[in-house]
Amino acid sequence: MKRIVLQLLLVLSGWSAFSQGMTEIKAITKSGFYTNPVVSPSGKYALLTGEHFHGVYILELNSGKIAAVSKQEGSGYGYAWSQDSQSFYYKERAEGDYVMNSYVMKYDIVKGAASKTELNHNYLPSYKGNDKGVVVYTNIATLKIEAIDLATSKKWIVTNDEGQFYNAVLSHDGTKVAVHNGADIYVYPIDGSAKGKRIGSGLITGWSNDDKYLLGFLDESTDGHTVSNSELYLFDTEKGTTEKITATEKTFEMFPAFYGEDNLIFADDRTGQIFTSKIKF
Repeated sequence: MKRIVLQLLLVLSGWSAFSQGMTEIKAITKSGFYTNPVVSPSGKYALLTGEHFHGVYILELNSGKIAAVSKQEGSGYGYAWSQDSQSFYYKERAEGDYVMNSYVMKYDIVKGAASKTELNHNYLPSYKGNDKGVVVYTNIATLKIEAIDLATSKKWIVTNDEGQFYNAVLSHDGTKVAVHNGADIYVYPIDGSAKGKRIGSGLITGWSNDDKYLLGFLDESTDGHTVSNSELYLFDTEKGTTEKITATEKTFEMFPAFYGEDNLIFADDRTGQIFTSKIKF
């Protein structure tokens, strides 16, 4: 990949400044409040959640149609697609129950129906519907990132350094994991054989197809409670460099993700709209 060309080719109504390196920006949703988009491997659908991570919704990217799958409180805290895009997994819990007692539901796209599974809810969102794969998760007792091989049930610690780690994001090839320690972002080898490499600050939400880049965002608050701005960032994991790819004042870009070769999807936390764009490398 070449360095992103910092050029604005399209200005959206309501955007107060340029979005750098992003083209063909368009709003996919027109009403309602949605966030945390995750696109299916086929590129046909995206999973969304509502304000405060309430509910799970499925968005058809071409038509913009949205259907509710679950309206349970907290069900938007973790979901993942199967590799064949025919189903997805999401968390639910009984009303008034604790998050630690969440269970995992599987939704079948063809049947249009959900069923309860025996899957450990901590395995989301790295679980991809393959019982022979490796998943990563936070051990809530030690606050270390752990991995488990579902085929053998072998477990091991990925983050052997000091710190409290969370939000592990597994690379597409399964060889490395992006993790967070406070506001800092590190990349570790999946086998836990080396110290983490710091690559920047913010919240990571996805890897590029070739696993060379990470996409994330960094929000700001003037009072320590309410978000006052948020921008998107691209992190080069090989060079250890950070590049800001949006620069807006009224749009609070969050939860970006790659899909396809050069497409992005992200949410505006101020309006609850979902946007797609292309990114030029």
